[in-house]
Amino acid sequence: MKIFAIVVLSVFVLLACNKDTHLSRKEMEKVLLDINLAEGYSTVVKDSLHRNGLKNIDSLGNYYADIFKHNNITKEQFIENMEWYKNHCEELDSVYNRLITDITKMQTQQSLLKK
Repeated sequence: MKIFAIVVLSVFVLLACNKDTHLSRKEMEKVLLDINLAEGYSTVVKDSLHRNGLKNIDSLGNYYADIFKHNNITKEQFIENMEWYKNHCEELDSVYNRLITDITKMQTQQSLLKK
C-alpha cells in the first residue's frame, strides 16, 4: 500500500511540475500593450529632470507595478512568462504582430481625433 501511495504521489508531483501555466496570448498581449504604452509615456512626460526625452525610470517602475497589479501578476510571473515566450518564438511573434496592429489602430484613432 505504501508503494502505491508513493507512486500516485510521484505522478501528481510530475504532472504538477510539467503543467504549462504561461499566460495566454491574449493575456500576454494585454500586459505587453500596457508596458509598451508606459514605456512610450515615460519618454513623453517631461519634468524638471527629464526634459530631453529620457525615460523617467522612477515613474516607469511605478507604471510597471501598476500594470502587474492590474493584470493580477507579479514581476516574477512576468519574467517567467517572457522566458516561456522567448523559448516559443512563433507564439511570441504572434503576440507582437497583434500588438503592432493594436498600437497602429490606436495611433490612427488618435490622429483622427486631432483633425
